[in-house]
Amino acid sequence: MKLLCTSDWHLGNRLMERSRHGEFAAFLEWLLGVMQQQGAEALLVSGDIFDNRDPGAPALEAFSQFLSRADSTGCRRVIMTAGNHDGVPVLEAMQPLLNRYGADLVYRLTVDTAADCLLPLSGADGEVAALVCAVPFLRPAEVARRCSAGESAQAYTLGVQDVLAAVADHARAWHTAHPGKPVICMAHMSVNGVAPTASTEQVYIGGVEVLPAGVFDSVFDYVALGHIHRGYSLSDGRLRYSGSPLPMGVDEAAYPHHVLLVDVTAQGVSVQPIEVPVFTCYAAEHCVTDEQLAALPQKLQQLSAAHGGAPVYLQLHYTGSGVTDLGAWVSENLPVGLVPHCRLSQYRPGSGVHELTDPALDTLPTVQEVFERKLAAWQQTGEPLSEEQLATLRSLFATAYREADHED
Repeated sequence: MKLLCTSDWHLGNRLMERSRHGEFAAFLEWLLGVMQQQGAEALLVSGDIFDNRDPGAPALEAFSQFLSRADSTGCRRVIMTAGNHDGVPVLEAMQPLLNRYGADLVYRLTVDTAADCLLPLSGADGEVAALVCAVPFLRPAEVARRCSAGESAQAYTLGVQDVLAAVADHARAWHTAHPGKPVICMAHMSVNGVAPTASTEQVYIGGVEVLPAGVFDSVFDYVALGHIHRGYSLSDGRLRYSGSPLPMGVDEAAYPHHVLLVDVTAQGVSVQPIEVPVFTCYAAEHCVTDEQLAALPQKLQQLSAAHGGAPVYLQLHYTGSGVTDLGAWVSENLPVGLVPHCRLSQYRPGSGVHELTDPALDTLPTVQEVFERKLAAWQQTGEPLSEEQLATLRSLFATAYREADHED
């Protein structure tokens, strides 16, 4: 059985404050083609389907259209888990759509409900071929173990271990009844041994979410991980991050992105990375000299040509002295067709100040992330809010954000 594993789509993400709807549509169209070409019988998406808890109508429409066409590729099963960016109310509201297209989505899991994440996969002959244990992002408020004061710092890690141990117990019982059939675990979490990018560093709070690779029992033949945006292989390849298929920050545009083709056979599990095309180029350039600035147009043209003429979104920081008006220079030297959007910053020697924006702005949290951080801090230090209160606050925030003209 061939499975296609991916994660961290972040549908609805905005980079450089620009809509990426066309880019996401191109990726999903490409993914449908890969599913058909590779004969993938199941698609596993390990969390962060959407970029935030109110992804907007275009992101929801793109997701719905994708699901409606998935079975036409020959893929018989789509299994998804919620990530830390996904909003449970939105996912719950999507259940009728998921039921219509035979897709499975697990968005909440505890020790008591651990058996609910076990999803057997059948082959073309109708016989059971493998088991998928679909573990979503485990939220501290739902799984943290009650601990003594001396263990409180470990409450979340211990709680996650409890849930994964319960899942492993159920998987072991299933494996006993189906000897020789592989068991695959999906999980959305950060495991020791990987380096987060700027966009994933933002969700760490004192390292509480970083877990040891040993939390995954040996009953799991393969663990399809999400949450880290760069591909990683751990535990001799038994644990793998597929990484995000598209860059979620300018820093993430510096390396290739992949989905993983996982071939499950009686002899074991083999993995083949499939590189995702670059639909839009993102570049961060720091020009110290005027010569570097003069060479920039040719450099960007070469970057675009290397990726089939894809447009370049540019983050430019200039510290030279030969150009006084950087905006005018960009207008004269960088065609809009090549560079449709620039984020500029310029340091004027002798003035001691930077003008326009700081070149590191894309590493800072978005407005939505600041809001979620404030909520998380309140949950830890103030009187905890109920799920209904949290949902109300998020809805009010989303409405205010849209009315501030941040939506297309």
